[in-house]
Amino acid sequence: MSDDSNDEENPEDFPNFDELIGSFMHEASLWPVLVVAMGSAGAFGAALLILAGVDRNPFAIAALLLILGMSVDVFVQARRKAVYRNLVRLIGLTWCAAIALAGLAIWTGIAF
Repeated sequence: MSDDSNDEENPEDFPNFDELIGSFMHEASLWPVLVVAMGSAGAFGAALLILAGVDRNPFAIAALLLILGMSVDVFVQARRKAVYRNLVRLIGLTWCAAIALAGLAIWTGIAF
């Protein structure tokens, strides 16, 4: 057996987390995966928003504050440094999907 170094990838060549998320946004063949992920995360966020806003569930309010705090922290870190730009876009899209789905659920009467 010969040791072929061309088969192994250099660890420095492997993309970081932000670049991996960016590949989902820039590669058109991965958009269906992104749509499904956004729909799932948006449905979870919509349920959390409805439980916190309509039902006044204290555990949902605590979870919503925790997730909101983590989102704000990522936004501040991305603004301070030039990292996590794609992650901020993904989190922003998730919040938009959650608000839109929660509004749809309230408008159709599903949330009551």
